[in-house]
Amino acid sequence: MLTKNHTTALQSFSMISNQGIYWLLALVWLWAGALQAQPLMADLKPILDTKTHSIYIYKSSVKNLPPDWKKVWVLTNFYPDPNQPPLTVLSTRRNVLFDCRKNRFSTLALIRYGEPNALGKPLLQTDSGFDLKEREVPEGSAMEIIKGIVCGS
Repeated sequence: MLTKNHTTALQSFSMISNQGIYWLLALVWLWAGALQAQPLMADLKPILDTKTHSIYIYKSSVKNLPPDWKKVWVLTNFYPDPNQPPLTVLSTRRNVLFDCRKNRFSTLALIRYGEPNALGKPLLQTDSGFDLKEREVPEGSAMEIIKGIVCGS
């Protein structure tokens, strides 16, 4: 009888220690994920934050191109309205080319994501988002703020 109780206690201890190891591994995995996301968040510069969306630029993505052009990646997060149907696109990343001298811009790429902060796999797209048609930078828009930051650097 003593041997049986001793074996049961040993099995119980083994089961508890295995659960502890799983918890420890889960915590390490979460910590590593949070640590990995820190550089991403540190690279983002906030541009605009409203109830419906927020806009950021990736500071490290600003590139100088001749003659007076600048290129930058722009992140937009969309926030669902509880009174509306759920959104399928929760964020986009857009590669924007600015002509700093002429105050114009065009979109080189647009990628849609089903998760905030452009995380996860991109959603299936039928178009590339490539729109080289130059447009005037609208006054008072987020694009004007981005142009001011990018072309001023």
